[in-house]
Formats: sequence, C-alpha cells, structure tokens
Amino acid sequence: MKVIAPRFDLDECRNGVEREFIEALHACAEAHGWYADAWPREDRIIVTVDLADDESNCSLRTLRVDFDGSMMLAGPDETHQLVSDLDPTRADVISTRDGSPGALANAAAAWLEHEMARPIERCEWNRATFHHRLWRFADTGEELAWSDSENRKRSGLGVPDRIVPVR
Repeated sequence: MKVIAPRFDLDECRNGVEREFIEALHACAEAHGWYADAWPREDRIIVTVDLADDESNCSLRTLRVDFDGSMMLAGPDETHQLVSDLDPTRADVISTRDGSPGALANAAAAWLEHEMARPIERCEWNRATFHHRLWRFADTGEELAWSDSENRKRSGLGVPDRIVPVR
C-alpha cells in the first residue's frame, strides 16, 4: 500500500535532507503496507499514524515522528492534535541523531511498526443503566482510553462482559 499523504507533497520539502527522510519513510511504508500522513512545520516535518477502532469509530492512539533535518523523535501524541512538542525525556519517546536521513527514517519506521503491531482490545460492560468500554493493550493491560470520563469513576465493574480484539 502506498503512503498517502494528502496534506503533504514532496514538493513541500524545504531541502534534500527532508526529501530523503520522507522518501525513505515512504519506501518503508510501501514495503510493509501501512499508511502515514505528513505535516510540514516551519522547523520540522511531523509524520503521524492514527490507530483507530473502526467498529466504535474512535481514535485510540496517534503515533508521531518529528524530523528536523538532523534529529528524529518518535512517540505517542497524547493530544491527537499535534499541539505540543514530543518530550524526549518521556520514557515512551525515542530520540536519535545518529545516521543519515535514510537511517533515521528506517529507525522511525521500525518504531512505528513495533507500535502498530501491539495488540489492542476493547473491554465492554453492558448493563441496563450503562454501557462502558475500555481500550487497553492486550499484552500489558495498560489502559489507553475509556468511552467517557464517568467510566473511570466507577469501581467494581468486575470482569468485562465481552473482550474484542481491535488490532
């Protein structure tokens, strides 16, 4: 599958370094069948992959890669809107300056592919007065999102009525 980036054209690259990074990332995505979007900024290019639960029509994670010409940062964008910078001191953010733009793109692709491969499941509790959904990593149980903020306040939900693999 070709990387489709309707908001970003290779002509928008400011220099050969950015172009080399994006072309290498495109090649990785084509080879492994994933989709990404790219967003030009004054000082960097941001590449995103959105992980969603199509059945529930909701976004679960926005994976993000920032490239400024010499450094690559990769991590989840907790805002889902690219409104803050990735913090390289966070444990779930990787940062590297080692290598050519192609090598940095390969490192970014490897991180994206690892994160995309993590299994996600949706836990559901169906009661007469409420319906709760929790999305979590199936491999660690780490919570990603609840269907609404009231769900987190409820205790004693017990075992979910249904667990559905999402990804």
